[in-house]
Amino acid sequence: MTIVLTSDERESLFSLLTEQQRTFIQEHVKRGKKTVFANQMAIDKGIILPESASIDEIEMLLDEWILEDYIDNGFVNPETPCECGRPLRYQYIVKHKSTNQLRRFGITHFEEHTGIPGELVNAIIKGFTAIDYEMDELLDKIRQNWTLEEVFPSIPREVVLPTDISDHLENNLPLLERQIKRLRLLINEFLSKRELERSRVIETPPSIIESSETDDYTKESNQFTFEFELFEDSEDYSPVQDKRKILEPVTNHLSAAIKDKVLHYLETVSSVRIICELLIKHHIVVGQRYITGKPKIYPIVCLYLESLVNENVIYLEEVNGTDDRKYKFTKNR
Repeated sequence: MTIVLTSDERESLFSLLTEQQRTFIQEHVKRGKKTVFANQMAIDKGIILPESASIDEIEMLLDEWILEDYIDNGFVNPETPCECGRPLRYQYIVKHKSTNQLRRFGITHFEEHTGIPGELVNAIIKGFTAIDYEMDELLDKIRQNWTLEEVFPSIPREVVLPTDISDHLENNLPLLERQIKRLRLLINEFLSKRELERSRVIETPPSIIESSETDDYTKESNQFTFEFELFEDSEDYSPVQDKRKILEPVTNHLSAAIKDKVLHYLETVSSVRIICELLIKHHIVVGQRYITGKPKIYPIVCLYLESLVNENVIYLEEVNGTDDRKYKFTKNR
């Protein structure tokens, strides 16, 4: 159920927070609205991105309008007017990336001042409203003394928390329902894989293979599971096929020039999905997609990056289900 607080309730609950918590929530709203704006502009171009993509990474894919800033004065302020002259409490500042043109207006004048189609503007405003609801959700959970232990009595130490979730916990703030669902999915995926690995080892009689061979068997099984997950969007991929027949031609599709570009983007971008979109945007690869919207180059780039993990050139920072993977360079490269 969507929680909608009154202005008085919102202000009262804000007064109970620490300065650090207030700043975090205000930045969450600002960052959330910038992300909604950028995501809708990307969707309009046919780009479907994972939830974990950062605003900076998304904006790298855009050439037109981005939401530069969002101001909540707390009251109607004549010093932050719309371009029509009306004083605003909430002012949206958008910038055209190609021309650096800045426009300032209230939420009702998006279409008039930017030329963005009305249907897209409505989707953006709907997304902004959802972000406001998230702020009310956080404040309401604080009022109810929400605790992580009520939802997750225990979280396996091996599960790496996504950055946005760990940021909430570090600031002693509740998780949003969408974050709870994502964390539950990560935990379930981890437990399922761990159980699968255990069953595979148990099914293999210890008298037949030595421990070193068992390790190799488990490693190979894990690699096959990883490769299958990468190609699960493909209508052509089947677990009964010979891996070698699939992987040999696929990995050869990355030329030395493409690999160099991947590493170049990895200097500033950790998301594989964003790297793939940049490859498509700059016409380095063909923009073929699965019916899910995921670029067909995605699993191929993941396999290449995994080979660099094995060489200790990069490391896997985060896995967001089958939607995205994030990598970073090691310090000793």
